[in-house]
Amino acid sequence: MQNQLQTQYELSHEQLEKMRAECGIDLIGVTTVEPFSELLPVLTAYRDKGFESGFEHPVIEERIDPGNLVPGAKSMLAIAIAYYTEDHASMHRPAGVRGVLSKYAWGLDYHRVLRDKMNLLIGAMENELGRTIACHLSVDTGPLVDRAVAERAGIGWFGKNCSIITEKYGSWVFLGQLVTDVLIEPGRPYEGSLCGDCDLCIRACPTGALVDPFTTDSSRCLSYITQMKGLVPLEFRTKMGTRIWGCDTCQVVCPSNKQAANASGEEFRPEPELAFPELTALLGLSSREFKNEFGATAAAWRGVNVIKRNALIALGNLKQVEAVPRILEFLTNDRPELRGTAAWAVAQMMERLNRDRPGLAGEVLTQVRLAAEKETDPAVQDEMQWAFTHNG
Repeated sequence: MQNQLQTQYELSHEQLEKMRAECGIDLIGVTTVEPFSELLPVLTAYRDKGFESGFEHPVIEERIDPGNLVPGAKSMLAIAIAYYTEDHASMHRPAGVRGVLSKYAWGLDYHRVLRDKMNLLIGAMENELGRTIACHLSVDTGPLVDRAVAERAGIGWFGKNCSIITEKYGSWVFLGQLVTDVLIEPGRPYEGSLCGDCDLCIRACPTGALVDPFTTDSSRCLSYITQMKGLVPLEFRTKMGTRIWGCDTCQVVCPSNKQAANASGEEFRPEPELAFPELTALLGLSSREFKNEFGATAAAWRGVNVIKRNALIALGNLKQVEAVPRILEFLTNDRPELRGTAAWAVAQMMERLNRDRPGLAGEVLTQVRLAAEKETDPAVQDEMQWAFTHNG
């Protein structure tokens, strides 16, 4: 009877593990294409409470039914690629006035890396089966909830910080999904969480985005906020610190990450100048220069203006008065979020300017007032209003 059941599967766990290793994939799991019906009330509640970031697939029903992605779908694979290398652990911020990118953006863009590895996996499966297979692969941008897929496929457990946590690599992993018409032996899902009583991530979150265990208000998460367009809401600017892209706080404090194995691949080895970019240099980049320097990373997709806005916030938080002349140039920029953020940044420095460089303080007040008189955007006008009441 056991042999008869095994012959139902076109690929076994052992065969898939062999392919995983050959394709350079760290972890792989398999599950069925049964709908994630249990997610419907969860995703609906997230939307009703305003916890979505806006980056999610808009149709909730399509997010819970993998079978609709491929005609004749029979199995769903989850893969994980570790990205925290020994260089991540040992690298220090270079000298200078610098911001920081989230560790996931220190190497090559993971979307490209995972897609390449999954295409290798598809090729290996086709070679093994001797036929073309139907499939749908996604990395971050598909309709499915990648963490739910990974948990049900046995990759790891759903942590209180809303990341998938693996036994070997902690939460320092990228996730990908592959829905296919190949019937593959499924694994066992993780049941429940292994976080226990630990709540370090919840207590450490700078903005209180982890509103409850296993629940994130994505609209408050600094990883989202550093990627949003427009003016960053005032309540989050000082919380950003020197973050230019993303936030690692809830992962850094997680005990499961303290002893996590390092990634062995070369794709995610960091470059210090990209991981910790010099802030005033960022302000001077053209779109082409930004693409040349950061285009291969996961921090490039929003474009240079979001990065410049975040750099202005970082300089304001650092009260870097030496950068004031460069910041003032943005008061007449064609992007309203850059004009408004520049006004906010120099406002953070006025106490120090009045004390140490009163002449420059007067010039700042004059330039902000002149810019405000010409400003037509109400939100930017509000950012500049302090100049009229400042007691400089």
